[in-house]
Amino acid sequence: MEQSLKVLIIEDDLILTLSLELMLKKLNVTQITKVNTGEKALESVKSNQPDLMLVDIHLGKGITGIETVKTIQERNDIPALYITGNSDTYNKKLADDTRFIDYLVKPITFKELQNALDKYSIKTDE
Repeated sequence: MEQSLKVLIIEDDLILTLSLELMLKKLNVTQITKVNTGEKALESVKSNQPDLMLVDIHLGKGITGIETVKTIQERNDIPALYITGNSDTYNKKLADDTRFIDYLVKPITFKELQNALDKYSIKTDE
């Protein structure tokens, strides 16, 4: 795994955020920024310029994860990895309008995250 990978976690559940952070660190990702709203994510992208976003689709109050990704991708070519508690086709269809490498349903395992990041590595090597 590329150690210089910069990942932005956009997740409103603190426990899940910490779990994702631990998994990423186990994969040698050290540059991790965490935000808990779409609005904070929009601000964070300006200063941090992540390579990849791990995004929860439902972020509580404010804009959704998918809306956040659409807004960010209008200006920056940053792919998303969606992590959601919903496996419904409605949200999957909405996500299809964005550039994403995978759509994982919670709870996700270390292996699922590793496989998704491997897909990202393959796409960036092409």
